[in-house]
Amino acid sequence: MQQTIRAGLLALSLAGSMAAGAAEPQMDDALSKHILAAMDRSSTFGHPDQMGEFAGMRYYADGNYAKAMKWFLEGARYADKLSQLSIGLMYLNGEGVERDPVTAYAWVALAAERNYPQFVATRDDIWAKLDEAQRQRAKSTYEALYTNYGDPVAKRRMIHELRMVRMDTMDFYMGSSVKTIGGGLSRGCAGPTIEGVPATGCSSQDFYADWRWKPDKYFATRDALWTGTVSVGDAQQVKAPNTGH
Repeated sequence: MQQTIRAGLLALSLAGSMAAGAAEPQMDDALSKHILAAMDRSSTFGHPDQMGEFAGMRYYADGNYAKAMKWFLEGARYADKLSQLSIGLMYLNGEGVERDPVTAYAWVALAAERNYPQFVATRDDIWAKLDEAQRQRAKSTYEALYTNYGDPVAKRRMIHELRMVRMDTMDFYMGSSVKTIGGGLSRGCAGPTIEGVPATGCSSQDFYADWRWKPDKYFATRDALWTGTVSVGDAQQVKAPNTGH
């Protein structure tokens, strides 16, 4: 679970910079490079939500907003709320796209669907700055996006992906001895990464953990990064109030 926590820490830093409209992400340089490198090497095999999020963050940190948007949209299709938030903030700040607070609100409202406190606060802040005409357009834009990116549809895509990959590969590996590649890494841990290099710091135990492949546990673990406090090992979830419009 350590790689997920690192990703969450980086995402929090980058999202904070995006929300502030900073010209460049304002993070400790050594820490950001370390976490980005860890994301590059983390296997995203069977997890297109993480692939979109990690690749989007990598390209955003490099200032390549066109590619960042492409990958965030991929993550957004698979119910990744950070990807949806990032798209909204890019529209808010005019990064790689024309500045558009209406579209920004719609995407951030999608990101706040599960009531992550920071995401809800960002949504409400954008809403407060819209005039009445913009609010009406924002509602319509949100409704249009929700049909393709809202949890009822996007989570279903993600669940299908998890189940198909587990059925096609995981059960095979779980039912037989895990072979190694290059004398150390399991085939699973050497699955696709952002840069296509073998994952490091990845054990078969982590790769095959229930929380990575069982939908309920997977979404609960991902949500815990944003709704509560996280330490290396266990995630503690704190329920947030429903402040949706």
